[in-house]
Amino acid sequence: MPLIARCPARKLMVLVLGSFLGVSLHAQTTSPVNVLTQHNDNARTGANLSETVLTPENVNSSQFGKLFSVAVDGQVFTQPLYVSNLAIPNKGTHNVVYIATMNNSVYALDADSGQQYWKANFGTPVHPCDVEWHNNITHGSGVGILGTPVIDPSTNTIYFVSRNEANFNPTLCNWNSSAQSTGVNQGTFTQWLNALDITTGAPKFGSPVQIHATYTTSDGTLTFDPKLQNQRPALTLSNGNLYIAWSSHDDLGAYHGWIISYTASNLAQDHVYSDTTSGTLGGIWQAGQGLTVDSNGNLLVSTGNGSFGASPTGVIQTGNSFAKLSPALALLDYFTPSNSAVLNSGDQDLGASGLLSIPGTTLITGGGKQGRLYLVDINNMGHFNAASDEVQQEFQAIFGNGTQHIHGTPIYFNSPSAGPLIYVWGENDFLRAFSFNTTSQMINTTPVAMSAMTAPMTNNNAAMPGGFLSISANGNANGIIWASTPYKGDAGQATTEGVLHAFDASSLLELWNDKQNEPRDEIGNFAKYVPPTVANGKVFVPSFGALNSPDGSGALNVYGLLPNGVPPTNLLANGTYVVTSVHSGLAIDDPALSTTPGTVMQQYTVNGGKNQSWTLTNVANNVVYLVNQASGLALEVSGGSKANSALVDQNAYAGSAWQQWQVTALGGSAYELTNVQSGQALDVDAGSTTPGAQLDQFPYKGSAWQQWSFSPSSAGAPAP
Repeated sequence: MPLIARCPARKLMVLVLGSFLGVSLHAQTTSPVNVLTQHNDNARTGANLSETVLTPENVNSSQFGKLFSVAVDGQVFTQPLYVSNLAIPNKGTHNVVYIATMNNSVYALDADSGQQYWKANFGTPVHPCDVEWHNNITHGSGVGILGTPVIDPSTNTIYFVSRNEANFNPTLCNWNSSAQSTGVNQGTFTQWLNALDITTGAPKFGSPVQIHATYTTSDGTLTFDPKLQNQRPALTLSNGNLYIAWSSHDDLGAYHGWIISYTASNLAQDHVYSDTTSGTLGGIWQAGQGLTVDSNGNLLVSTGNGSFGASPTGVIQTGNSFAKLSPALALLDYFTPSNSAVLNSGDQDLGASGLLSIPGTTLITGGGKQGRLYLVDINNMGHFNAASDEVQQEFQAIFGNGTQHIHGTPIYFNSPSAGPLIYVWGENDFLRAFSFNTTSQMINTTPVAMSAMTAPMTNNNAAMPGGFLSISANGNANGIIWASTPYKGDAGQATTEGVLHAFDASSLLELWNDKQNEPRDEIGNFAKYVPPTVANGKVFVPSFGALNSPDGSGALNVYGLLPNGVPPTNLLANGTYVVTSVHSGLAIDDPALSTTPGTVMQQYTVNGGKNQSWTLTNVANNVVYLVNQASGLALEVSGGSKANSALVDQNAYAGSAWQQWQVTALGGSAYELTNVQSGQALDVDAGSTTPGAQLDQFPYKGSAWQQWSFSPSSAGAPAP
């Protein structure tokens, strides 16, 4: 039985940054919005189209930031869920956010203050060394609740799967032995379906129910193994049925892809499906996304490496496939890429992300570790054709450095200026927006917009896992893309710093990120595979704890509009500076003391002259302009160009966007300067360290020649 804490005497650790800023933590008056399932709906669009508070105009570092952070008892791999105007017994009506941890705990927290209403814990989680080949992912708090829960508002019930291990034997814990693959580790492994009242945390419908299953076909009978099978995707609720899917732990053992359905009202098991009845593998993990549901209640899933094609008895194996299943879990149709054997041999599984159902169509799109997007008609999915794929469309969408995996499932927004857009942020690549043509039912393979930075922003070589996206908008107005990504380096096998971005949904120009005002807005360590949740003027983003916190830490960060009267915090004070390249140590220089508009700027040996002295003025929200003391002209992108490698020159300051630069702190004394017009970073051409090398702009890639330090200037006469 769960251990439920209500109104605990020991206060939950709530770090309220607003407390010393005078932040009011009362709920804002907004139209109620609920986020009851992963990525907002069963089409998995990732969109909240009823956001009336947050706009591109007010999401900036002077008006928007972190309000508070709530520490929880384990790592968080689950997307926060949100219920508006919920009546809590003896506590009134509140907005409530729900989060689950790897320590087998579920929290109900006040979405506007962080107060804990209840917490339920479900016992000792599985020890990570029993379910991993090696210390691939450091689950310091164990392996407990990994799949995002789902909420049924008609019954006020939250559903999720917990797991336990009894009789753990630490003497058999050897990351590099074969013990994991042979299953010799001692211990008793169980998984449980839970249903709780969202107002109290009390169990419902006979919860918990232990998960057992068998699946019989002409290939024989498979038995569900609670040790090998990893409940990774978000739970899906459709037409009164719960659908729960499983993959593997770190490709451990002879696992299969499983889906089991239960009646939501009584937790009775209804139907079972496994995708590799005569073979193995085919895990359904989708980087945590829930199953997609079409208008007829059919399920659409993406599977990982595994057996494909017909078995000797004629049963279709759907490893490495998109599969369409009836509500009763009968296979209706499928698509398997023609190069699946190659994908299998290289661990390039198709099911590394989930599927987006494009609104108003019968099309789905998704991709995996190859970085290719597939557009598939669910009424004619194409099956397997060894010669060529018989799908609507496929193309290379990601061009990352080293690896091109898609883990963050594409999301959808109908932009008022660009029309229907599909967004995807693959690893080591830029966030890309592709237009969808409703007439041709095809995706334009050339992005209509791209971000200025990659995911991660630095050390982006074969670094996992890319960006995880959500959208907020009011109808099709005020669209904002929210993205959680690693900030520095690979999060695949290590805990690394995260970054939260906000972009204009039409242009993908960055509006804000948490690095613009540190430490106030710092998100902490990146929480893998978790998109932000946006509701009623607030953004909810988990982390693996604050920076430098111990392995196994977790927290929920809550962002929103700051109180009126909070002054903006300038990263660089108004003043006069010598600006030097971190890479070369050379200063931004007006060559030959030129006073001619259009003169291209260069880097040059620091000499103390006024032609290397720049007066910095803050415009707003850490947007600045820089005027050379010798020429009296402002640093700008030549002609207002948005092109890669456009040169940087000087001209009379006129308040133009291409003369303004967004300052981002990079740690230590380093800063990025991003042009407001183009979204590209100030850059030394070709990364040169040679005096006289020209300055240009280029998408930010974390290179040292795109990073700048500012030293107060005491320039006298220009150097000869």
